[in-house]
Amino acid sequence: MSHQKKIALIDDHRLVRAGIKGLIDSLDGYHVACEGESGADAVELARSGQPDAIVMDVSMPGLCGLKAIKKIREQNKQLPVLMLSMYDSPEFVINALRNGADGYILKDAAEHELKLALDYACQKKPFLSPGVAKHLIDLAVRSLREVSPSEQLTGRQKEVLAGIAEGLSTRDIAEKLGVSIKTVESHRSQMMHRLGLSNSTELVRFAVSTHLAT
Repeated sequence: MSHQKKIALIDDHRLVRAGIKGLIDSLDGYHVACEGESGADAVELARSGQPDAIVMDVSMPGLCGLKAIKKIREQNKQLPVLMLSMYDSPEFVINALRNGADGYILKDAAEHELKLALDYACQKKPFLSPGVAKHLIDLAVRSLREVSPSEQLTGRQKEVLAGIAEGLSTRDIAEKLGVSIKTVESHRSQMMHRLGLSNSTELVRFAVSTHLAT
């Protein structure tokens, strides 16, 4: 047993905890050495130095798992903490990671996934259940899509775009901005690529639609 890592298992539901304990004890290299049913228990066990890692539920009465991680990190930066939850909401996951969790795994995870999550957490490598990771990726993609096209342009590119919309020639824009003709052409090319446009006419329309030109 000496080679096995000691796990502190924290969950306020006794039957759930018993099931998870049996699963962890069946994994090679791990066994549940101590248990608790609240975030306060997790903080106390972390302080006692008994466990090699903590597996903790996110949602518990009193001091919840998310707040417990924060308190644990105030006294121990290195102790691996793996969050176990039925919630795959990005908000829960992001808050857990922000507060110092090393991983986030769903309670319906397969046995091999729990083993992998523990292996990663004990090496201080981040681990997310595939379903959780997908939600975070979807959220990131949605956030990128919500950025307006004009926000993708630099201040100088917007100045060049305004000049194009005014009907100025490349030379006129260069003189107005105090830059070289080559620089203006470079900005024009970059804008068309970034905005997915193919010619100056489309650039003018874009400038008018975004109120960069009137």
